[in-house]
Amino acid sequence: MVDRSKFNAEDFLVDSTFQQYCAGTDKLCIGYWEKYINAHQEQAEVIAEAKKLYVILSGNKRPLNKQVETFKESVFPVGKVVKINRYLWLKIAAAIIFIIGSVLIYNNYNHYNSVKNAAQVMNTFTTKNGERKKIRLQDGTAVLLNAKSSLSVNKGFNDQTREVTLTGEAFFDVAHNKNKPFKVHTTDFNINVLGTAFNVKAYPDEITSEATLIRGLITMEAVNGNGGTITLKPSQKVTFYKNVAPQLKSKLVKPTAPQPEITINHYTKIKDSTIVETAWTQNRIEIYDQDFDEIKNVLEKWYNVEIKFTDPAIEKYRFTATITNETIEQVLNALKATENNFKYEIKGKQVIISK
Repeated sequence: MVDRSKFNAEDFLVDSTFQQYCAGTDKLCIGYWEKYINAHQEQAEVIAEAKKLYVILSGNKRPLNKQVETFKESVFPVGKVVKINRYLWLKIAAAIIFIIGSVLIYNNYNHYNSVKNAAQVMNTFTTKNGERKKIRLQDGTAVLLNAKSSLSVNKGFNDQTREVTLTGEAFFDVAHNKNKPFKVHTTDFNINVLGTAFNVKAYPDEITSEATLIRGLITMEAVNGNGGTITLKPSQKVTFYKNVAPQLKSKLVKPTAPQPEITINHYTKIKDSTIVETAWTQNRIEIYDQDFDEIKNVLEKWYNVEIKFTDPAIEKYRFTATITNETIEQVLNALKATENNFKYEIKGKQVIISK
């Protein structure tokens, strides 16, 4: 039995049954938490704060059960029975179709204009391979943008909302503002934040995207809707597995077990307390028991080179290493000195690796 007597608002918020109660999606959870609140009035203030946080992080959406009740009351008002002849029904139906059509046309027009206007006022920061950039947003949020990445910020940012769109990798240290949740959009998932520090890695050319929470609290949802809402605690990392393209599958040496679509684990910490997932923010790369094919993506972005393997078997070589100020030649020499011996040739910005 879970002892919730000392729970704070964040503890309640990460409870999946409490989230379903706040969302109004599960009758059992709603019934359980209503009874719990009635029996624990001393926690009413903390629970109210947790519900408020949930509403903020979910985009101020009303609970589903409340939305259903309101809809029923508006469509089927209690206490009135009116007889309507067939011709009047036809007139009403035609009017409804006309109204719906008008609304759709109006919404499409507004959407077109909003997209057009948004494109005109978007401010975008970009980095090339081998480049990193520090950014200070208008609300005081600090962002460190990794190589080959872009961060798009609307010029109306921080007026009423705080929303950015990321392609690539960035570390966010978000300024706290409970009235304006900070939102990060990627092609794979969306993140809602109050005030916190976290790392997001969402490169379109990699088969996974991930978010790692250092402190605070975040909720996230997959863009495709799978997995529901995920709430992360500090030290947790969520990984989204994309669909592997056919050309990538054909490169595998042997078939591998299918990956789950979403996994939640803890970040990787090494001996000197360095967090592997955020080591890049300290100008170092931590390789921890990774395939050469995974390392290839990191090295290409870090050193602004293109790496090609002449044999698919080389891609499965595994390494653990720390890279700081070494050149690409020094890194390759250190890797080839391990039991996974290989040869390499550098031609300009192209690196060819063979057995």
